[in-house]
Amino acid sequence: MKKLKSKVFISIAIVLVFVVFATPILAQQGEIMAGRMAGEQSAKANVNGTTWLAIGCIGGLLGVIIAYVYEPSPSSTMLLGKSPEYVAAYSDAYKMTAKKVQTGKAWTGCIVFTLVYAALYVLAIAAADSTT
Repeated sequence: MKKLKSKVFISIAIVLVFVVFATPILAQQGEIMAGRMAGEQSAKANVNGTTWLAIGCIGGLLGVIIAYVYEPSPSSTMLLGKSPEYVAAYSDAYKMTAKKVQTGKAWTGCIVFTLVYAALYVLAIAAADSTT
């Protein structure tokens, strides 16, 4: 009977230790994931894809390089009153997603400009050959 009571006591103690120490860690993970998701959504909403498409068209490879070098930063008003873990996750996700959007749009602009330029070049050569 004494062994059964001690086993029950040890089992209860293990469960309590788990609850006491694991709950804050799990809660912190939830906050980090919330910050990451909010950062990704904000970046997709705030980055002007049309501008980066134009930079890629006008600048070519230089525009693409600018898109890789330029590091966007999130608005600090979205982070007021948030925990440091949330702020770090939000900022990292924002920067990563914004850079992905701006580089993708710059590459698209660069490729579109190159294809249009090549098509116009071929048409100019064809026009010159037909007049000769």
